[in-house]
Amino acid sequence: MKRSHVLFDVVVLVVYLLASNPALTGIPLHEFVGLGAFVAIAAHVVVSADGLGGRGRVGQLILNAVLLLSLAACVVSGVMVSGTVLPSRGLYATGYHFWDPLHAVAAKVLLAALLVHVVVRGPAALAVLRRRRDLCDEGGDCPAWQPT
Repeated sequence: MKRSHVLFDVVVLVVYLLASNPALTGIPLHEFVGLGAFVAIAAHVVVSADGLGGRGRVGQLILNAVLLLSLAACVVSGVMVSGTVLPSRGLYATGYHFWDPLHAVAAKVLLAALLVHVVVRGPAALAVLRRRRDLCDEGGDCPAWQPT
């Protein structure tokens, strides 16, 4: 894992945390940041090169599949109940009583899977950041940014 990937992961996590709290952002910003979070998380999957289990571990495959499916369900249902994104395009979706509960459940499953993902992958990310800090402490001269 590279330091730049860890920093990208942190940015993705911050975008997700912002998108997942409509009380903080308000509904219009929640909807647009949610679409941005979808793009960021999809980019994270591509950049991490894990795809849907590139390492061959069944547990990682299942976790990635749950993450991607819950993300897709959350985004699709979120767009379908949208009060800002669809109307800004002159569109309206029916079936609110189906899409709204699906959005709530998908968001909760996504949060739970993301917490498991952070717990599983967090130690590797922290090791990368610690290794960088230790190299700077030993050498004494550490530039602010040095790609690894």
